[in-house]
Amino acid sequence: MAEAILCGVIQTIMENLGSAAFENFGPLWNVKDDIESIQNTVSRIQAVLLDAVEQPNRNHQDRDWLEKLKDAFYDADDLLGEYKFHIELDLQQEETSGNTAGKVRNLFRSIPLVFRNRKMSLRINELRQNLSAMAQDRNNFHFNEGHVKPQVSLNRETIPCLPNKEFIGRDDDSNAIIKLLLEPNNDNVSVIAIEGIGGIGKTALAQNVYNHEKVDAHFELKIWVWVSDVFKVTTIAEKLINGIDKDDSMELMRNKRRKLNPGVLMGQVHNMDPLRELVNKIYQKKFLLVLDDMWNENYKNWNDFFSLLIGGAKGSKIVITTRVKLVAEITRPVSTYALNGLSEDHSWSLFEKIAFRNRQETNNTKLVEIGREIVGRCQGVPLAIESIGNALYFEKKDGWLKIKDKVQENVIELGGGNTFSILRLSYDHLPSYIKGCFGFCSLFPKSYKIDRMTLIQLWMAHGLIQLPNNIGQLEDAADECIKNLLCRSFFYQVYSYGLTYKMHDLYHDLALSIAGTDCRLDYLDEKTHHVSFSSASSFTKTLSLVKVSNKLRTILFTHGEYGSSAMDESTLITLIESFPRLRALDLHALNIKIMPNSTGKLIHLRYLDFSFNPIETLSDSITTLLNLHTLKLQKCWNLEQLPRDITKLVSLRHLDDKGCFKLRLPQGLRKLIGLQSLPLFIARNNGGLGNLNGLNNLRGTLEIQISEQSEDANSDSEIKYLREKQHLEKLELTWAHQEGHDEMLLDSLQPHPNLKILEVWDYSGGE
Repeated sequence: MAEAILCGVIQTIMENLGSAAFENFGPLWNVKDDIESIQNTVSRIQAVLLDAVEQPNRNHQDRDWLEKLKDAFYDADDLLGEYKFHIELDLQQEETSGNTAGKVRNLFRSIPLVFRNRKMSLRINELRQNLSAMAQDRNNFHFNEGHVKPQVSLNRETIPCLPNKEFIGRDDDSNAIIKLLLEPNNDNVSVIAIEGIGGIGKTALAQNVYNHEKVDAHFELKIWVWVSDVFKVTTIAEKLINGIDKDDSMELMRNKRRKLNPGVLMGQVHNMDPLRELVNKIYQKKFLLVLDDMWNENYKNWNDFFSLLIGGAKGSKIVITTRVKLVAEITRPVSTYALNGLSEDHSWSLFEKIAFRNRQETNNTKLVEIGREIVGRCQGVPLAIESIGNALYFEKKDGWLKIKDKVQENVIELGGGNTFSILRLSYDHLPSYIKGCFGFCSLFPKSYKIDRMTLIQLWMAHGLIQLPNNIGQLEDAADECIKNLLCRSFFYQVYSYGLTYKMHDLYHDLALSIAGTDCRLDYLDEKTHHVSFSSASSFTKTLSLVKVSNKLRTILFTHGEYGSSAMDESTLITLIESFPRLRALDLHALNIKIMPNSTGKLIHLRYLDFSFNPIETLSDSITTLLNLHTLKLQKCWNLEQLPRDITKLVSLRHLDDKGCFKLRLPQGLRKLIGLQSLPLFIARNNGGLGNLNGLNNLRGTLEIQISEQSEDANSDSEIKYLREKQHLEKLELTWAHQEGHDEMLLDSLQPHPNLKILEVWDYSGGE
């Protein structure tokens, strides 16, 4: 995966080398020839790297060369990005000063000393020599100049795509579990264990039973909890409480979304006693609890947890799913249901529905013969069948033969039909431009709900998204990558606010194995370039490793909206100042009140998330982040204003201010013509609707709140704030003041005909 992500780095290098900054100012430092040489060398190595991505098995010498190549390209990206940043910053300062005459001559005088002397020239010359040497060395290794696979079009009438997952061959298993659930208990609460290997379908079976109408009618209360490898009684109890309260909480959020006091809400969360709360909520209620993916092998932990549940009404049941027999035995189940693989006929039926483009192809005896041989190697494991079926769906006959041979090779090497090896084959047959995107997802913990837009923005921050023929929007190309991963079963969609996805545990294990040392969770070392932390405390534990990890490009925190612990100011400053090469920085929900001025030193930064923090203002230094394309400030309840010069962020595409009801957007916002998302726009007299003019690339959902009576519409009856915004899909108009509601203003907010959804709230004017 390091090579796959490196393709994104190379893409960024090529874009920088072709930018106006290098084209216009390279000759000033006598590096024009060096730059052209670097372009040619990078282009050649890029072709070789594509071949490396397609070769999963490499010898030690090949891996060593690729590791050195990776370091060389990361350094090249940093150097060229720094060069481009300083030129563009000085150009912007020249334009701001209004002195346009002799701009190039004046710029030459104003560029810092590091550029006026030969230091930059020497660094670029050294870079050229290093890359040329790397290109020469590749002749000693086993790589060829490859080519990019064409992007696969997903515009078909039928696609074997989740979440409409096939549930085949499990009727008997489902009926058996339902029978066990409906049987009376000798005790108030009894346990049923579903045991089987990874990918065999334990979770799918439990989900099918959980949603069965007989089960719905039998139990007063149903709760589903994903457990995984960390079994902490308090944590599990909190998940149960959240599951019990989920429907009521969601309804409350919908009805009172603008009246919620986040301070009170967080106080309630942190002040509750989850153990006592759980006992009270299930007392004398007949409940069904599913504990999915259990790994706990500690008797005491289980007994402490189970003691909280014995107050349930007689007939209550707990269903656990696990891969480990000992885990099931610890729970002392009344029945352990060993889930076996699908029968040969059911395996073929599942494969047939996924792998064949249309039913007529089942008449192709050669394909059927190849397919049946492949299915036989899957040993009835649904996840393996789905994975290989989805890979074959995009292949022609020759591709089927190659995959069959690779399945055979892997089975022989591993001494049996190994599900993980089959999933690896599915990865190997991904288009090369998607491999890096999938590998990057190893940063998210198991069972983590991955937000669609966040994922797209992070992929873009690292240059992982490529435009076919350089036509279209990066966001659309990234969306195609997600659809591709969905259709190949690498992701599955989960229902939440907005579009979110998860990875099956085995796919997550696959992503981790591919990523190697390049991506880490709660740990970093000198080889790490991307890391995620589950909490502020987990980051603090790694502070001693900061000096050897200064090449980091991504830092994410994966806790929830309300965080897990606060980050103090000194730790925050250490974080920012220790990693100057960051491209993506996620600092959401860390109780940050002040943005350090040193944030402006992160000159390579493209993605910055300060959401869910009690921050009141942003540092002016942020306006120098010329590469920033995503700034997330979601639910920063106390944020009142943005820096006046925020309009200098000419690369900004996404400004997420959802829930920032105190925020006053600055005058001149209309200058950010590349802006594609702005969820909330509050029209006030000093930040009126005129700021929307020019923002014609806005997409998705836009909520406009009229908080004060606006004079904009009355001043010019021809103003068309929204009619040219053809990409908007949903528009919400809310009147938040009590003064007279002007019909002329409403008329001026007429949207483009492409709009799909229009909602008008609290408008009391005429129709």
